[in-house]
Amino acid sequence: MLYEVDFLPVGEGESSGDSICLRYSSDNGESWIVGVIDGGTKVTGEKVCSHVRDNYGTETIDFIVCTHPDQDHASGLSVVLEEMTVNKVLMHCPWDYVDHFYDSVTDGRVTKESLIQRLKEGHPYAHRVYELANEKNIPVHHAFSDGEAPNIPSLHIVGPSGNYYLEQVVNFRSINEITEDSIENTGLLKGLMEAARKAVNWISESWDDEKLVDPAEDATSNENNSSIILFFDFDGKKHLFTADAGVQALEEAANKIEELGFPLQEFSFVQTPHHGSKRNIGPTILNRLVGSPVSKDSAASFTTIISAAKDGEPKHPNKRVANAFARRGAKVIATQGSTICHHANGTPDRGWGKADPLPFYSDVEDDD
Repeated sequence: MLYEVDFLPVGEGESSGDSICLRYSSDNGESWIVGVIDGGTKVTGEKVCSHVRDNYGTETIDFIVCTHPDQDHASGLSVVLEEMTVNKVLMHCPWDYVDHFYDSVTDGRVTKESLIQRLKEGHPYAHRVYELANEKNIPVHHAFSDGEAPNIPSLHIVGPSGNYYLEQVVNFRSINEITEDSIENTGLLKGLMEAARKAVNWISESWDDEKLVDPAEDATSNENNSSIILFFDFDGKKHLFTADAGVQALEEAANKIEELGFPLQEFSFVQTPHHGSKRNIGPTILNRLVGSPVSKDSAASFTTIISAAKDGEPKHPNKRVANAFARRGAKVIATQGSTICHHANGTPDRGWGKADPLPFYSDVEDDD
């Protein structure tokens, strides 16, 4: 089976995001299924359209996935919907689920209508994707691991389940009337990142002395833990796309993969969650998903790509996380301003250059 997965660079300065284009063929390239997983920012959305036109030779995208409502994933998809022909949208629509969690988040003084409006205004980028899909009569598939299958060849939704999603959405920032724009406009995130960059200290790490630890249960935001987790089986080549999911969400996805009858620890590709943040991954879930550490001279057995801004360090990617994947047999590659392609042998050559893997770092962030 032929396939190619392209991670486009997202973000200016230190701010990372996700934008992934892919296509795959079960008939040796006679026909292709084309998908887009997240669209980054609006600037990235234009790049997605150009990438699909120039490299896949089509104006039609079979499916797009809005993994969760944050701007760095959702915003660019509105551009894709405006400029391209899209056949299906996979996303979550929290404003449609208020009946399922209304009693959990209000004492009766907030009406359902006002709560729906709060969710729409709190997640304007995802809601715009939803609006455009409806305007263009594009089917919207509510992507849950225990819901209706999306009817896309080779694709399984392995997270979140409906119940797990509802547990996350009741704690979304927008429920408390904190919108993504209001957070960005304070400049708080930029200030925290700059402070972290100046204050970082370094400690030594060796192959046999892992410094990454399992994150706290509340380390990952509820919005990130609501991410749609995608599992593709390309004729035995298994690919896992994690978006910004954290440990609890990844544990649930691992359970679903096994429930579907697929073994863990046999992936060809695993996306590093949340741009390589140490808040989303730890040794325990890594051991379960991809296996325990291997000897230092072992050949790489799978690939992981970190979607990280060119100037995203030290947060994206965290060197402890990069080392943890390498220690378990991964070829670790980061976008950091470049498009990275992961593809099957025999896929038509577009003139790819070789992507150099990240080194194993002997000094890592001392940021516990």
